[in-house]
Amino acid sequence: MTVTDLPPTPLREDAGRFVTIGNAPTSELVRSLSRSRDEPDWMLRHRLRALERLRSDGVPAWAAFLRDVDFAGIVTAQGAPHSPETTKDGSSSLPGLGALAESEEAYRSVRRDLESRGVRFSGLGSALASTPNLVKPHFGTAVSMDDHPFAALNGSLWTGGSFVYVPPDVHLEIPLQAEIRADYETVEPFERNLIVADAGAQVTYIEGCTAPVYTPDQLHVSAIEVIALPRSRVRYIALQNFSREVDNLVMKRALVHEGATIEWVDANLGSRRTWKVPRADLLGPGAVAEFVGVALAGKRQHQDVGAEVVHRAPRTRSAIVNRGIVHTGGRATLRSGVHVAPQASGAIASIEWSALMLDAESRAETVPSIELDEADAEIVQAGTIRKVSDEMLFYMASRGVTRDEALRMVVLGAADAAMARIPVEYAVEVERLIELELGGGVG
Repeated sequence: MTVTDLPPTPLREDAGRFVTIGNAPTSELVRSLSRSRDEPDWMLRHRLRALERLRSDGVPAWAAFLRDVDFAGIVTAQGAPHSPETTKDGSSSLPGLGALAESEEAYRSVRRDLESRGVRFSGLGSALASTPNLVKPHFGTAVSMDDHPFAALNGSLWTGGSFVYVPPDVHLEIPLQAEIRADYETVEPFERNLIVADAGAQVTYIEGCTAPVYTPDQLHVSAIEVIALPRSRVRYIALQNFSREVDNLVMKRALVHEGATIEWVDANLGSRRTWKVPRADLLGPGAVAEFVGVALAGKRQHQDVGAEVVHRAPRTRSAIVNRGIVHTGGRATLRSGVHVAPQASGAIASIEWSALMLDAESRAETVPSIELDEADAEIVQAGTIRKVSDEMLFYMASRGVTRDEALRMVVLGAADAAMARIPVEYAVEVERLIELELGGGVG
């Protein structure tokens, strides 16, 4: 079955049929993993509860390919030495902070500055051992094992990922990325990030890179938890360019307290299939959530992406901007969900989605969802699905613009909402990748 044959991905857990996976991880495997990492008893109990949830609930029918995954092999491979990823020209896979990538001294300088300001930035496993008092209160609170089978899978087998704690009123000017960490090695198939911004803190975290990334057994099931305490601001930027053989299944959740802001920025370019719908729970008055995403899907790709926001307190605000671009038979599913709970008076939400189809073989669909349980709320939604027409290209040609340049202008214009929020050095890399993709597909 090809990716384009797959049925739509359910937005909610009860929206589709579930199947059991006979090759699910065993309790012996989970115990061995926890023992090898010298974890506290509470983490082992968490892993075992997550495993039980996975085995009892199964996975969505469209994810039945997980039946063929060698989980024991992946867990064993995660303990093997890693070598840095390189691109075809032999350069480092890290974008943007290229100067830092060439200078370990620069990394050390950044780490010294973070430590002097009380910031904790390390691997999540390292933090679990060194600062359990910072990890335990927040671990599993945003991404619960009960949320979805993928959350349970990650909860039982997680390794790798980053932990960030920013103390009260500390504002970090430089974006953090995993490669700055002293203990960073590589992308793990079951990585988990936990970002905690204490009251009044500000931090930007960048996940991913622009070179093709490979994982064992072509699988990446990650969990990202963001805890934004009162008056804090967190910007989480994800640049995804996995190999076309990788299935990328992501659980992203944020708990946003009074007066705090979470900003999700997503650029999804790679993987065979991406399933990623970040959610923000606005828990306190005046909390804000913003999501801006762009997804590019070409041949044998399905980008199933979007965002959800739950307004649980008065005067909360949210904005979702979701853009999809499909070509050469690619497929995009754009999801947007807003729920205004009772007592969330004065809530304001806006949803904007658009899909751009570059040919007749491609497919785009939208799945908007609005649940309104509070009369005193305002929700605005607008969306379009359009195809680049021959008439448009002819018109631009009459103004001296070539077909390839016209397509480039249209596509980059559609992606501009997300690109404008990505640091410029990364945005240049993303723009270059889009141009390369289009040059190989529709130029």
